[in-house]
Amino acid sequence: QQQQQQQQQQQQQQHAAQMHLMQAQQMQQMQAQAAMQAQQPQGVAPPVEAALTPSALAAASPTQQKNMIGERLYPLIMGTQPQLAGKITGMLLEMDNSELLHLLESPDALQAKINEALQVLEKHQQQQTGEEK
Repeated sequence: QQQQQQQQQQQQQQHAAQMHLMQAQQMQQMQAQAAMQAQQPQGVAPPVEAALTPSALAAASPTQQKNMIGERLYPLIMGTQPQLAGKITGMLLEMDNSELLHLLESPDALQAKINEALQVLEKHQQQQTGEEK
């Protein structure tokens, strides 16, 4: 019985050591992330929170879903089009949520959509100035 208790104590100690090691690794990761964020130049949008999960979106109302996605899209658009970020974000939010989630995960696809939105805005502006003449 004493031997069993010793084995249990050893197992508990090993488990505690493993937990301590995992916590230390998590702390290192968090410190590395903080250091990377600190190195970002000023004026650049901070990294967005963790990716939107389907369950988090499913639990939200359609309006909340668009807000959640918009809160993540806006800083990304702000990085390339600070003057038009609000307008472009609004335009993109008219898209289907599944497409928007793809844009959040694919910088190339997002840039292509931003370029499309810029073209639409430019055409609209040209039509406005044409009507005024």
